[in-house]
Amino acid sequence: MHRERTCPSSNRNGSEKSIIALLARDDSPRVLSIWQNERVCEYLLAPDSRRQAWHAWLAFPGAATNDVTETYRFLTFAKSRQILTDAFGSCPAGMVSALGKFGPFARPKHAYSALYKMLTAGGPLANHACQSAKINDDDLVVMASAVGLPAPERVIRALLKCNIPARAMVELLWAVSRLTPEHDERQLVQCVVQGRQPEAILAKLLSLTPFPEPPFERAGLLVPITTADQLRKIGQRLNNCLRKPGEELAAAVASVLSGQRYFYSWEGENPALLAFARCGSAGWILAEHSGPANSRVADAVIEQVEDMLADIPNVFIGNAGSGMLRWICAK
Repeated sequence: MHRERTCPSSNRNGSEKSIIALLARDDSPRVLSIWQNERVCEYLLAPDSRRQAWHAWLAFPGAATNDVTETYRFLTFAKSRQILTDAFGSCPAGMVSALGKFGPFARPKHAYSALYKMLTAGGPLANHACQSAKINDDDLVVMASAVGLPAPERVIRALLKCNIPARAMVELLWAVSRLTPEHDERQLVQCVVQGRQPEAILAKLLSLTPFPEPPFERAGLLVPITTADQLRKIGQRLNNCLRKPGEELAAAVASVLSGQRYFYSWEGENPALLAFARCGSAGWILAEHSGPANSRVADAVIEQVEDMLADIPNVFIGNAGSGMLRWICAK
């Protein structure tokens, strides 16, 4: 037996309109025009997935018509998949159930568009959108921007298991997509699994790319650090911020790969790490230096370095200068 849905008694011009405004937000004038008078109960008492299908259609009104009666009949009697197909041109698998997780309130137009884009593309990101208990509008839009990046599905699934924030996820997916042509999928997955945190994963991903040639070869006890792994190990030996994958190591490796810095190890009695910064086309300057646990490097060591590099004109140590080059180039 069919039982009509009835709304609790309320002031039609008061609390009921307030509820419509809360649920439908910007769509509330159209909702009140389509579900007029007692019919508004059908809108209020509908399941979330059904109401969200209506809101998606209102955001992308497909074959819209000014005939309110015809619109009401279509939204009332058509299946949710038909309504979404009318709005978007198709209804990808899982969209109706995913809309049910949007909750009772209308979402911004870009949220419906982002969900449709992700589900149409399919793959791990689409599964993530379908399986998430709650979908945030901003995260949904950010994740949808990663659709189309040529990242292996195994890597995407590994990243999703790490529960990484959406914005960091997209950045990592972009980095993965750039590395994919030259690196084995297993290496990329291993970087994710071992890193776990965004900065650590990025450091490991960047470490897959070979360092460029050093600006100058070994000079006595001053030895170029030619791989990311060597840089991490010297960080461990000196107990500084480069000793493990993270933000500092990722930034250091990125600066080398971009040609802006190069690191050297001082293998003397008092070991130290020296960073040389590119000073345009003029050459390189000594930008930073530190000993064990970031301790100060003795002036005598810097003087020895200066002596060893005296015959290399495109390198400037800077002790005799005002510090202008270091301030400008090493920022």
